Amino acid sequence: MSRKSSNDRASFSPTQRKACIVLVGCVLAVVATFLLSWVLPEKLGWGSAKTGYDPALYPVDTTLGAVLTQTAEAGGDYLSGTVFVGDQYTQSLQTLNQIVLNQYVGASGLSVSDVIRNACVFFQDDAASYTIPQALARMKPRRIIVTLGSNDVDGSKTLDAFLQDYKQALSAITSAYPYCDVIVNSIPPLAKSAQDAATRQLRIDQFNQALAALCDSEGYKFLNTAETLKTSTGFAEEAYLDATATAFNNAGAATFLAYARSHAYVTEDRRPDTNDIPQRAAQAAADSATVTPSPTPLAYTVSYRVEEGKGTLTGNSQSGVATLEFQAADRSSVSVTAVAAEGYTFYKWSDGQTDATRYDVVTQDLSVTAMFNDARVDLTLDRGDTTMNMGESISINATVKLGGKDYDNSSVQWSVNEELEANTGTFTFTPGAAGTYIIKAGLEINGTYASKMLTVTVNAPATTLVITGPGAMPAGSSTTLTASGQNITGDVVWSCDQQPGWSATGAQVQFTAQTAGSYLITATNNGVSVQYTLTVTDVVPPTQPPATDAPWDSSGILF
Repeated sequence: MSRKSSNDRASFSPTQRKACIVLVGCVLAVVATFLLSWVLPEKLGWGSAKTGYDPALYPVDTTLGAVLTQTAEAGGDYLSGTVFVGDQYTQSLQTLNQIVLNQYVGASGLSVSDVIRNACVFFQDDAASYTIPQALARMKPRRIIVTLGSNDVDGSKTLDAFLQDYKQALSAITSAYPYCDVIVNSIPPLAKSAQDAATRQLRIDQFNQALAALCDSEGYKFLNTAETLKTSTGFAEEAYLDATATAFNNAGAATFLAYARSHAYVTEDRRPDTNDIPQRAAQAAADSATVTPSPTPLAYTVSYRVEEGKGTLTGNSQSGVATLEFQAADRSSVSVTAVAAEGYTFYKWSDGQTDATRYDVVTQDLSVTAMFNDARVDLTLDRGDTTMNMGESISINATVKLGGKDYDNSSVQWSVNEELEANTGTFTFTPGAAGTYIIKAGLEINGTYASKMLTVTVNAPATTLVITGPGAMPAGSSTTLTASGQNITGDVVWSCDQQPGWSATGAQVQFTAQTAGSYLITATNNGVSVQYTLTVTDVVPPTQPPATDAPWDSSGILF
């Protein structure tokens, strides 16, 4: 029996070769699918390819003056003079020894609204606990960097509520210690593997965009560290996160601090002193700890007032009062709201705070007054609805009173049929066409908008008609009649009562009459009619020569 050679054993039949080709094609298809679905979106930044998240939907406006731009890297004293305020991300800076305890206030899981009510800060040899504003008043920082919001993006808080909480937290901090520079850091990005990552990261982007705008309007600075902590997908660089993916690891902490140094905000030191700054502690001292006794609890007198008749106050378990005056313990927190009376709007507090609700950490006697703007605006016009003709103009004068007193009218804004025209006290209207026009005047003073309007009807110019013709003609003939005048539009329509079947259009027409009589011809245009009388006379028969006697001769023959 013959045996096949080794070459024969290694060869494939045509069917087997086709099967191999198909198998190779399938493998290549699987590889291509993997690359298109997983690798390329990751490399090229197609974050929405898998997650439904668009990283470009809520960009931070980097042209805002509040957004810190790249600078020469600040020296070591920049960070050493900074206190970091925040949640678990800030806490990780301290637990990783990237900053010391004296540079940190906050707590893991801290929400923005917790800032003014959570007593989470402690000091050596002190059995008391302090809120963040109270602690900062004792620590007297050169500047603070606030990192909050990671615990506010679960969907339970609207953007407006988040911004209101953040604004109140910053107001409480600056009230407690107004001498430090306030830098708001962006909310750190999420890991792509986090639960509900796409929705939450989109909300983080939206909140960060709004935070930058808030800082710009309120005079704070914004540190956009999110741009260095993200990958091209818009999610966090996971190499910067710890095992829980909810705080920094060493690499992330170092990246964060390097960004802060290279986007520094260096200003003149405004602190009046740096004396008696206590040392931070991880927890409150035991009650038995040695504490310098005080003979009586330190208290201050706080007094809040409103401008007479313009509003009331709510606070200290009272509402609707014109004055609040009471004793407050040292470093206690006080909240008071100024409520404007009808016809007024809140302006500011006498110490410059612009929020109607203020949060004060009491460290000294305090006396402030809520100030209000008069918003009793009255706008009148010296014309009502008006009818006018084309070619004419009218002037309308606006009178403005604020609180019953004359007020400058130069900022009154005028519109004609919703099209803005001018800002002036007197508006002159010259129509370009006939029709109906709605003229509106309006202005806003201290938050109150007042307006008045009138309707102007513009008539087209009057149409005049004149008919010219011969005046008379014989029966059976035709004549040309011409209509002329002013403001004629369209065709002139002709008719004649004596010839009901006759009508014509145009500026010139031919009129024919077969019988004698008086014909009343009417021409009409734009509702204006004129009449013309044409006399048609009988036809006079031709005149016959008179008869004469014929000449005859005597024989009777006609010559």
